[in-house]
Amino acid sequence: MFTIIMHHTHGKARAAFFLAPLIMLGEVLCDLQQPTLMSQIIDSGLAHGDGHYVLTHAALMLMFALLGVMCGATCGTLGSYASLKMGEALRSHMLDIALISRDPAGLAPATLITRITNDVTQMQNLVMMVTRGMVRSPMLLLGGIVMSAIVCPDLAPILFIIMPILVVFLLIVVRRSIPKYLAMQQAVDRVNRSMRENLQGAKTIKSYVLEDHQLAQFNTDNLNLQTTSQQAAMATVTLGPVIQLMLNLGVVVALGYGGSLAISSTISDGQIIAFVNYMIQITTAMIQTVNIITAFSRAITSATRVQAVLDETVVVPQATSQVPTDNTIVFDHVTFGYDQATPILADINLTIPAGTTLGIVGPTGSGKSSLINLLTRTYDDYSGTISIGGVDIQTLSLEALHRRIGVALQDSILFSGTIASNLRFAKADATPAELQKAADMAAASEFITPLAKQFDASVEQRGKNFSGGQRQRLNLARAFTGDRPIVILDDATSAVDQSTNAQIKAALANSRAHETSIIISQRVTNVMDCDHIIVINAGAIQASGTHDELMQQSQFYQDLVKTQLGGDRYANE
Repeated sequence: MFTIIMHHTHGKARAAFFLAPLIMLGEVLCDLQQPTLMSQIIDSGLAHGDGHYVLTHAALMLMFALLGVMCGATCGTLGSYASLKMGEALRSHMLDIALISRDPAGLAPATLITRITNDVTQMQNLVMMVTRGMVRSPMLLLGGIVMSAIVCPDLAPILFIIMPILVVFLLIVVRRSIPKYLAMQQAVDRVNRSMRENLQGAKTIKSYVLEDHQLAQFNTDNLNLQTTSQQAAMATVTLGPVIQLMLNLGVVVALGYGGSLAISSTISDGQIIAFVNYMIQITTAMIQTVNIITAFSRAITSATRVQAVLDETVVVPQATSQVPTDNTIVFDHVTFGYDQATPILADINLTIPAGTTLGIVGPTGSGKSSLINLLTRTYDDYSGTISIGGVDIQTLSLEALHRRIGVALQDSILFSGTIASNLRFAKADATPAELQKAADMAAASEFITPLAKQFDASVEQRGKNFSGGQRQRLNLARAFTGDRPIVILDDATSAVDQSTNAQIKAALANSRAHETSIIISQRVTNVMDCDHIIVINAGAIQASGTHDELMQQSQFYQDLVKTQLGGDRYANE
């Protein structure tokens, strides 16, 4: 846990992390002086009617109080700074892993969101406690015990009886609480997952009239969170009252026993008052310790969950200084699978000459999209070699690779912002003319132009204020922005009508006649004019050639043409 904190605390934040506890020691020392000074005022000032002594020591008490406030404020400021900077670095690190890794630690998005937000917040709280509470409370506790024994040794045995009992009780509670807080965080995951699924699938839920069913399921998850949270809270709820009871009983005993000693002149009134005040400080420190233990239990749980994400191995190959000579793409004996025992792609050998258009067809689950995911390095765990212009893509930086490749997927993800900001994902400094050109190629201008703000029109989260076909055309426009030499369209027009699809196909043929394009589609009309077409089935290339050649070679391709175009009479159109 502390390794995670130290690894994500750098520079000024690290200096603040170590400086804050030292300053907090100043506040503790100032607080510990107050009962002793009060005792001296009573025994040496008021008892002898020495007003000057009373005033000077009262001034000392005020000075220590002000100094303690200054130390506390400074410590709080430094602790907050260290906590916030650590949280910022940790969230950034975890999000970086989540974006680079295909499936970090096998975690679902809802779980990742909880770990990046809630669990990191718990660790931030721990940093605040380490820099303030975990210094103040133990030192005030230890200092109170030591000072009470020095000021009034006759009453010290009261503390020596009470404190061991409380320490054992604390250890038992901590041991019980940690598993319960782990269960609580897991329940938070389930609630987040349920909310995420219900909000994203609202249309599907309504279409099947499942509102009551989903609400009941959510209520079950929510009730489980309530129950586990209550159990976690109950594991530590007895700490405060028990500590308060034990120490207050100690105060009562101290007053009773101390009073009898004062009557016999064994101890003074000031010593009794000082001891009682130290008992109050010890009580306060113990109560604060309870809060620390509760937060510490949650932080341990959160640290374990955070570490599971940080343990994800992310290998970033060393980038080469080589530059691809052209855009020829070569797959050389490439094999890939999530489970090596059952590869999705097996021994793929494929050459795509620069400036050609390749069409890819095949049944669902045949490995078409996986082939493209390997080319864009969405997945890196494969055998064989994939190269562009004679350079292995594993030696290219991701930035260099993606500057050469534009991708439009079937799942058209848009981000909240504007149309222009979404298109500029492909090229941050794209000019208005480049945006217009890309929109024209994607047949998106017809719905962008009528908008009041056109390219500055707002886009809601996931593009919900646009239809499915409009989102796909904006997705295509983003891939076309920046004129990348290689463009991949993975079923990117599945939600577009036939007329608009024909416009996009014509624009692609005219504008990218001499560039490399890869088109994955279930529509024969999208690939039949390609320079070369491959048929993938069961992770292997079963047939390749032009449209006419495949009509002679591939039964699957023949059936596809017959199903979609009505028979062989369309074969040469």
